[in-house]
Amino acid sequence: MRRFGFIVALAFGLLLTGANAGTYTLTDGTRISGEPSLYQEDGVVLKQADETYLPMVPWSRFTDDALKQLMADAKTPREKALVEPLLEDLASDKAKFREITVRPIQTPDRPGGHFGLLALFASPLGWFLLLVLYAANLFAAYEVALFRNQPLQTVCGLAAIPLLGVASPIYFLAMPSRERPEAESSSAGAAAWEPAKLTPASRAPGMHSPEDVARGAPPFDAAARAAAPETPPADLPAPVVYQRGDFSFNRRFFETKLAGFFRVVLSDADKDMVIFIKASRGEFVGKRITRVTPTELYLEIFKENATADEMIPFMEILEVQVRHKDLA
Repeated sequence: MRRFGFIVALAFGLLLTGANAGTYTLTDGTRISGEPSLYQEDGVVLKQADETYLPMVPWSRFTDDALKQLMADAKTPREKALVEPLLEDLASDKAKFREITVRPIQTPDRPGGHFGLLALFASPLGWFLLLVLYAANLFAAYEVALFRNQPLQTVCGLAAIPLLGVASPIYFLAMPSRERPEAESSSAGAAAWEPAKLTPASRAPGMHSPEDVARGAPPFDAAARAAAPETPPADLPAPVVYQRGDFSFNRRFFETKLAGFFRVVLSDADKDMVIFIKASRGEFVGKRITRVTPTELYLEIFKENATADEMIPFMEILEVQVRHKDLA
């Protein structure tokens, strides 16, 4: 009877041991069988039916179903506590994955309306820029007209034409400067008197001959001329008058309009001519311009029977005349 009870107990133990043994699937697709014998933080050790032990299998190699089966096969709370966090992390990861929603890509709408140059008229800023460019073009035409001595009404009038007016300053700037007509420039001086013929016998008292002027004598004696009556000479060229407002007195003006008076020896056309400058601090008469700077010129004048260089700033000049020495 005792022997029968022992056999029954042994058979019941073998059945219980076989019930705890299980088959677990790994992530690489293989399966292992055995009874979980030792739960560790890094993995689990399985005991096979032949009382042998497999090497420790890391938790990361078990599939989700295998971890759930190991959780069910755990015998103690400690073993369950080792497997439970793995299942919780897996559940949280799946929950996160479930929260991700893939939305279709929405391409931005293409801008509509006007394109190109017409887009400038679609906003106040575009109109402002157009007005600034229009005013700049008119100002450029005004400066070009003064620089090239062209009719101000013509240049600015053409520049006022929308769009096509941009070519007006460019066209007139490419043209050479227009020379001021001789009759127009000397109309003011010619209207003062009708010149009379000047002969050596009728020369005014105190006025020296050209030969005396060449030797260094002043063109006239101021005291003798003041006492003598004014007698307008004749058969002499009318003076060429340049007035402020019609001309800008600067370095370029004197280098272009009075280029012949920079020479040490004047040409035949200029040897009998003098430069008469009316400035805010007086009047000056000279034969030659010795040098010129960006802000002033130096005129060779006659002073006390000798020559001297007189510095005259451009801003003080009111009028410049080129006239015969007998009119000086």
